[in-house]
Amino acid sequence: MSVSPVLADYLSQHHVNYEILKHAQTCSSMATAREAHVPADKLAKAVVVRQEDRYVMCVIPASNQLVVEWLEYGRQHGYEIADESELQQLFPDCDRGAIPCLGDAFHMDVIVDSSLLESDMDVYIEGGDHSHLLHLSHKDFSRLMANAWSAPISCLRGGQGDKPFLWAPPEDG
Repeated sequence: MSVSPVLADYLSQHHVNYEILKHAQTCSSMATAREAHVPADKLAKAVVVRQEDRYVMCVIPASNQLVVEWLEYGRQHGYEIADESELQQLFPDCDRGAIPCLGDAFHMDVIVDSSLLESDMDVYIEGGDHSHLLHLSHKDFSRLMANAWSAPISCLRGGQGDKPFLWAPPEDG
């Protein structure tokens, strides 16, 4: 498989032109960025969270990690990262761990990290397996994210010392 059939149909219905990039098989988004020679902050990855009995797709740069506390602060809900077993049921035509970040294609609400929408650079997304990326124009990616809630929900991986996050929401008070 190179591109998830659900994803390909969705992109076709929305008249999105894209380029397929083949790369050596990888097992993480950072490795994918390295193998495909794309900037990690322009590779959008999906992190699926659960809020009670429904799922929400968070879209963040591969260079970042989701900060669930920021998500909860902005949305005023409790969230947990979904288990791999849950993801197989939600994305049956995708390889484990290679989920395309276009939640609308899979009938999911989407929350996108605002950093992916702020620059004018093109975006790369998983195609549904571990050896193909899709290259989308920034204009098309932004159009596909038009119904998503945009907010700062991630920070660079690996934090600094005892301060793991680069930003935090203001204290209530």
